Amino acid sequence: MSGPAGEKAVTVATGLRLRGAGGRLTARLVPQGIDQLGQTPSVLVGHAGSPLEAFEVEEYTVYSGKVVLKLRGVDTADRAGELVGKDILLPCNRLVDLPEGTYYIFELVGLTVETAAGRRLGTVKNIVETGGTPLLAIVPHETLWMGGEEREILLPVARSICRTIDARAGRIIVEPPEGLLELYGL
Repeated sequence: MSGPAGEKAVTVATGLRLRGAGGRLTARLVPQGIDQLGQTPSVLVGHAGSPLEAFEVEEYTVYSGKVVLKLRGVDTADRAGELVGKDILLPCNRLVDLPEGTYYIFELVGLTVETAAGRRLGTVKNIVETGGTPLLAIVPHETLWMGGEEREILLPVARSICRTIDARAGRIIVEPPEGLLELYGL
C-alpha cells in the first residue's frame, strides 16, 4: 500500500463505522492495539491496493481497542457513510517507535525463516493472533502436504523459539522445540 509520493502506508485501524450524526467514526485498532494517532495530525483512509484519501484529525479518543475520531471535512453522517468499511493508515515514517525486541507485522512478513543449524524453512506470510503468543505463519520453501492439502508452518513468536529477528538481513533464526517440525513432516 502506498500513500502520498509512493510512501509505504500501514494499516493502524480497520473497519470504519459511523458513530453518530456529526460525522464521527470508529474503527478497531490493529491487533497490537497501539495508539498511533497521538503523534500525527493527519491520516490516510482507504483499502489496500486502492487510492488513499488524506484527512486531518480534528479529535480522537482511544478506548477498549477502538478509536473514535472526527476528521476535518467529515461533518455529516452522509459524508462519514462514504468512509464506512475503509481502514485508517499511516505512512511508515510516522509510526510510533516500538520498544526494542518488538516488531510491526509488516516488518516480519517476507522474512526468511531458518533454523539455527541453517535449514531454510520458508518465508513469513503473516502473523496469526491467538489471544496468547502470536504465531508466525510460514510458507514452506519445500512443498508441504498434510492430509492432501498444502499447509503452512505455524511457529510461536516466543523468545525461546525465535532466537534472532534481523529485519535488515531479512531473516529470523528459530530453535523450535523438539518434535514441533516433525508435526509438519519436516
